[in-house]
Amino acid sequence: MQPIKKILIVEDDLGLTLALYRALSHTYKVITAKSALSGLNKAQALFPDLIILDLNLPDLSGLTVTKKLRQIGVHAPILVLSGEAGLISKVDLLDNGADDYVTKPFSLAELRARIRVLLRKRYYPKRKPLVFGGLMLNPNLRQASVDESTVYLRRKEYLLLECLMSNPGVAVSRDYLKEYAWGQDKIVKNNSIDVHIKMLRAKLEPLGGPDLIKTVQGVGYTFKAG
Repeated sequence: MQPIKKILIVEDDLGLTLALYRALSHTYKVITAKSALSGLNKAQALFPDLIILDLNLPDLSGLTVTKKLRQIGVHAPILVLSGEAGLISKVDLLDNGADDYVTKPFSLAELRARIRVLLRKRYYPKRKPLVFGGLMLNPNLRQASVDESTVYLRRKEYLLLECLMSNPGVAVSRDYLKEYAWGQDKIVKNNSIDVHIKMLRAKLEPLGGPDLIKTVQGVGYTFKAG
């Protein structure tokens, strides 16, 4: 028997929260939060399987909350609720870690269906961490660690480090790194790789590894440990 899935609802509208609780609590364990800060704390502490997030919270926007959730290593699917139907809002949310978007008013039947789809996508085989020279990269939590010290990585930072750690000692070209982290058809500014590598190095510094990523002049970067 599978455990009951946990859904975190981050919504300041009490009436909507109660309606969602009544609609979902027969099937799922429902946790509620009425502010962004409370939602962020509960997402970290309670490990929900899915997060339903209001776009317009009183303390932080849903877009900011989405970014922060991904930055702190919360990988549960995020379903955003909003009264706005603008394409830019949807694109921004999806680009920054949201998984789906529902415009108010919506039917509870549609919401349940979207939840089922997202929860099915949630269960994927866990990948083994990459370990090299004392540095461990955990793909399931998107974090890098040395002994007891851990840092959380943004998506692009993680992908760049994953690419380099998968090819230790190899000079990886900027073009290859760009394709690996952004995708083949994505238009990326020329200095984006360098900017993200700089941020990645800064995050690795507290782990004692600021020099793990070496610059290869005229080519790109290489990962060297030990």
